Amino acid sequence: MKNRIVLFGLASLVLLCFLAAGGYLYFRSFSPDRDKYPVRGIDVSHHQGQIDWRRVAADDVAFAVIKATEGGDHVDDAFARNLEEARAAGLAVGAYHFFTFCRPGADQAKNFISVVPHDQPLLPPVVDIEFGGNCPQRPTPEQLNA
Repeated sequence: MKNRIVLFGLASLVLLCFLAAGGYLYFRSFSPDRDKYPVRGIDVSHHQGQIDWRRVAADDVAFAVIKATEGGDHVDDAFARNLEEARAAGLAVGAYHFFTFCRPGADQAKNFISVVPHDQPLLPPVVDIEFGGNCPQRPTPEQLNA
């Protein structure tokens, strides 16, 4: 009887490991249907490190939205390089700002406008709003909708 319980426990553990590995591999390699979403793009920042933009372009990626700024005074260290290299690889490019709830929106807009080039064709600007990041403040839904 004891051997049966141990054997059942081991079999259950092996099955659980296979299910977890299968789920991980499925979601890791998940790619939306190309018929429904034919235009592919990525967003990047300094967190991705050095990017091989020619390889990205060869991987059926049409555009890149690149982090330019965060908050009222931070500039992404890799923005200028990523913008230049992505464009040289033939991608359409745009810039995004990582919004923080710790600084007024006007300060953040000034930061973004001062960093993003105005003399180059770019995709429309993007604002990334998350509750993570370097700011502990969490506005209520009422404050956000005001």
